[in-house]
Amino acid sequence: MQRSKWVTIEEEILETYIRNLSGEIVLGIDGFIDQVWQVVETRTPDNHCILIDKMQEFGNLIVSRREGGMANELIKKRRSYGGFTANTGKALGNMDLSTTLIGMYGKEEIDKIFHDLKEKCNLISVGDPVVSTILEFTDGKIMMPNLDELLKFTWNDFLSIIGQDQLQKILLNADIVSLGYWSNMPDFDTFITKLNEDYFHTDRPRRLFFDFANIKKRSVEAINSTFRVLEKINDKIPVSLSLNEHEAVILFSYYDRNFSDDCEAVARDTEYLRNIIGLDELIIHTPQYAVLSSKTEGMELLEQDYCAAPVITTGAGDTFNGGYIAACLGNLKAAQRLAIANAATRFYISNSHTPDRQELISEIKRIKKVLS
Repeated sequence: MQRSKWVTIEEEILETYIRNLSGEIVLGIDGFIDQVWQVVETRTPDNHCILIDKMQEFGNLIVSRREGGMANELIKKRRSYGGFTANTGKALGNMDLSTTLIGMYGKEEIDKIFHDLKEKCNLISVGDPVVSTILEFTDGKIMMPNLDELLKFTWNDFLSIIGQDQLQKILLNADIVSLGYWSNMPDFDTFITKLNEDYFHTDRPRRLFFDFANIKKRSVEAINSTFRVLEKINDKIPVSLSLNEHEAVILFSYYDRNFSDDCEAVARDTEYLRNIIGLDELIIHTPQYAVLSSKTEGMELLEQDYCAAPVITTGAGDTFNGGYIAACLGNLKAAQRLAIANAATRFYISNSHTPDRQELISEIKRIKKVLS
């Protein structure tokens, strides 16, 4: 296992790579409008709000009222787009990469909330967006989406809307194709099987990338079935799976592994799991570090510049994914790919917007200075 430190990261190589970055990326198939709220604990006599800062504080409050009711005022923080395609696409679009987003942005016309995303990416809508209510805290968020439309969405629905010829054209020159989130797509296995059988032939993408999201929503049998499908595809196209620490805890438990406080133990177990599920890459990212198990490159572990007071947390994982996808368009080493992904998400949570190329380069240099 390579435990890479930032002092070993060659920032000149990454700067040259980022400045010359190019490629075709296709993301699908969700679409969310996030209504984000903060929870008020009390109001002072001068009408100043004291917010519930941490998720555990809110959880403790709920438990303490378990035999009765509770009523807490909400303050609207923002209304924005969200979900895998929008958040990851935003990260890629801000790097001026050619990105096509296939998702649910409006049946009759694309909802105006997505218009700034439309300026950076090619949007193709196949339905109405899911509305998600989010309670946001400084250390995380509680997401409560109504997924009816997305859960009922099948491959046949998708193909009847987008059309076989248009889909073929979109995928023809794609370097990386990614579908998220598996947990919200009961027909996921059909989607990826049909794409592989009917579209990924001579002009197949160089990599498939997946984020499963809330694994616990689906059964162990369902995830094992999906791994068998992806393992077959992995023989033809290398597959990457990305998990945050909460998703990793659940996946580890399915294979009788505990998610340890020791990052090196997590790295060893990540390697163990990747060998079982049979994919080319398994990535786990946390606020403190990111680990990568690669079939060809072995293990990498790279620390993150931990942010104690993030400005935003919603979309942090998607921004990591966007950075990592961008880093897969060339021939970077594993530690270099993790460095770009870590820098992208660290910049985002501190500045509440995804970095452009120059901001990403500057963030890499800043993190190296701090952690070296």
